Amino acid sequence: MPQEIIRDDEILNMNLAEMNLAEQITNILLTINQEGKMAQELISGFIQGKMELVKKGYEPIKKIKDDAQRMKESTMEYVVRVSPTLMTKELYMFSLSHLDRISQIIDSIIYRLSILAHSGFTLDQSIAELFSQFSSTSFNMVELLYTESKYLYSNSKKVGEIHDEINRKEDLVDQLYRRLELEIIRKYSNDLFHLLLLKEVVDLIEELSDKIRDASHDFRYISLYKA
Repeated sequence: MPQEIIRDDEILNMNLAEMNLAEQITNILLTINQEGKMAQELISGFIQGKMELVKKGYEPIKKIKDDAQRMKESTMEYVVRVSPTLMTKELYMFSLSHLDRISQIIDSIIYRLSILAHSGFTLDQSIAELFSQFSSTSFNMVELLYTESKYLYSNSKKVGEIHDEINRKEDLVDQLYRRLELEIIRKYSNDLFHLLLLKEVVDLIEELSDKIRDASHDFRYISLYKA
């Protein structure tokens, strides 16, 4: 009987820890989603040639990124404290690392766009539509991941559905990336400085979709364990 009571207490502690972690992860993603939405506005401004907007956009993005990083560190400390009762601790640590990288990538994208804006660069309109579709598809995945996190503890079926949608969008991003990469090289082959910077932006947007997919995998595994 005492062993059963101890076992029940362990299960209760684990459930409480996972509920708290799910809430903290959702709060981190709420912050990252705000960062992503602001970044999308700046990317839209970049595409439309509103370079003064882009020039001023990096500092607010950096502030949100720093907030997300502090939240991530606090949550990691919580995982360490509750780890004796948490069988899924490694999955949570992986997911937090992926979220941190997602926020850093968004910061890096806007930093490079601000350099392009300050250099007097304007995006050629012949590739603007493709660039817009590529970036919006990747950044829309941020909001999907945020939505997925809301169901992390409560609805494994919904997590699976959103996970599948994220995978489909990541495949589309890969296809658009290959097309856009070729167009950028063709268009700016005689402008090495801007070519390299713009190529870095495109590479980072593609990496963003990869990391969102990785975080979604983490959420899927966590939800399957709970189920």
